Amino acid sequence: MRRLLKGMPIGMFTTQTSGGASHSRPMLVHDLDESGWLWFLTDRDSRKACELSQNPHATIAFQSKKGDRYISVQGTAVVVRDAVKLQKLWKRSLRPWLPRGRRDSEIVLVAVRVVRVEYWLVPRSRLARVVGMAKAMMTGKRPEASKYGVLDLHPLLA
Repeated sequence: MRRLLKGMPIGMFTTQTSGGASHSRPMLVHDLDESGWLWFLTDRDSRKACELSQNPHATIAFQSKKGDRYISVQGTAVVVRDAVKLQKLWKRSLRPWLPRGRRDSEIVLVAVRVVRVEYWLVPRSRLARVVGMAKAMMTGKRPEASKYGVLDLHPLLA
C-alpha cells in the first residue's frame, strides 16, 4: 500500500451524511503507519468529524500526478485526541489552517484503519496505450488499458 500511495499525499476523503448522501473533500495524509492506518488532521467540530461519529466508514480516492495510478482506500475511521501523535505529525506549514498551533484543543486526528485497497495501474507510455488499442481492434476484445488489483488488509473488520 505504501508503494501504491507514494507521491500521492492528498486524497478525496469521503464520508456519509446522516441522510445517506456522500460528502467528499480533499485532505492531506499526514502518516501511513506500519499497522496500515492513514492519519489526517482536522477540527473537532468539522463536518467530517461529525459525519464520522455517525458512520465511521470512509473512502479515500487518490490519483497520481501523471494519471498512471488510481487508488481507492476503504476503511473505518475514528476521531481521536492524541497529543503525542499530533506532536509527531505537526508541521509549521499547518498554521494557515490551524492558526492556534498544535496545542489547540480543537485539533483532532482522524485515523482510518484501512480494510481494502483497490488500484488501477495505467501504462505511462502513449505507445503502450496505442499498441493496446490496436491489439483490441484486431482481436475484437476490449483493450486492457490498466492493471486492476485489490489488497484486502483487514477483511474481518469490513
